[in-house]
Amino acid sequence: MSEYEITEEESNTNEEKDISSIQKETIVENDLATELKNTLKINMIDESLDIGPTPYKVAIIGMNELGSATAFLLICKQVVTDVIIIDRNEKRLAAEYADLSTCTTFVSGVNIQASTQLASCEGARIVILCDANDDDDDEERKNQNITQSSFPNEKILSNLKTLSRTISSYAPDCIMIIGIQPFEVMTQLCASNSMLPSYRIMAPGTMIDSAHFRLLIGEKLNISPASITGIMIGGHGHNNIPLWNSITVGGIHLLSENSSIGTLNDKENWNQLHINVNQRQEEINKIKGTEVWSISMASSELVECILRNKREIHTVTVNIKGYYDVKTDLFLSIPAIINQNGVSHLITTNFNSHYQNENEFSNIIQNINKIIKEKLNMI
Repeated sequence: MSEYEITEEESNTNEEKDISSIQKETIVENDLATELKNTLKINMIDESLDIGPTPYKVAIIGMNELGSATAFLLICKQVVTDVIIIDRNEKRLAAEYADLSTCTTFVSGVNIQASTQLASCEGARIVILCDANDDDDDEERKNQNITQSSFPNEKILSNLKTLSRTISSYAPDCIMIIGIQPFEVMTQLCASNSMLPSYRIMAPGTMIDSAHFRLLIGEKLNISPASITGIMIGGHGHNNIPLWNSITVGGIHLLSENSSIGTLNDKENWNQLHINVNQRQEEINKIKGTEVWSISMASSELVECILRNKREIHTVTVNIKGYYDVKTDLFLSIPAIINQNGVSHLITTNFNSHYQNENEFSNIIQNINKIIKEKLNMI
């Protein structure tokens, strides 16, 4: 036998030595990691101990574009400690988790988790619903989301009905923010089927219309929208009305400078701004399917108001039962104070007969009530 030839017995012996060597190296590496971990970290409490709900935990249901944008903004704002993203599509969820978890390395104090189970909402202070579509096909899901904003189908409504009740069973102390359009329909559906009190259920509503409104006023006057106040109430979209007496520029009421604003005698045609707001939103929905960034920004602002107990006034979709001659549950947007408990107070609107037609708002209430009943009768 040649001196270069190796017997089978010798070959097996060499392989065993190699495997043994690898195992020893692995053991050394594990021991080193354990040693470093124990050296750097000194246990003061049992980490497995359940210490109750996390006060700054927010759960986001649905990892569509809206859900992803909302999670991103919450991470950037750094007002939460834990963000849990939930979606039944495991591949999409894993991709969003990988992307968003990388973002947390650029900020401090924000942890992100991913789950396919609604039970993960347990302990959440706030739950944001961004998608009620259970279709696993991304393309089909995207197509349905495009038409969802104005015409939710029976399946979407049925899914949201089930979602809202299940979420409230896992997180009975949460505040629910509805990011799915139409806000009035979806918020009332969740309120009627969940086990949460109505003051803990809301949607951005005309926060978005009011933001568009202030932006257009700023463009008209060539002034930053940050120096302008002005709100729209009613429903998000064409069932809204501007409150002209709410507009101030640098603290000065616009009506004191032009008393004809909002009337038929308005030579500056301020009513065109109202038309432009609705057209702007209509174009966005037509092309994108929904106002992803506007809704996610408004939702993240509400989260900050709640977690920091800011007690700010926002025009959100809330239950106005008992006001404006409404005898039953009805959700639409009026100014409300948002604090750590949700909607703490509603701000009554002062209609001035010269500037604002109270009957116009009454008609909007009737229209929204009719739309809600029509949609909810589908399920």
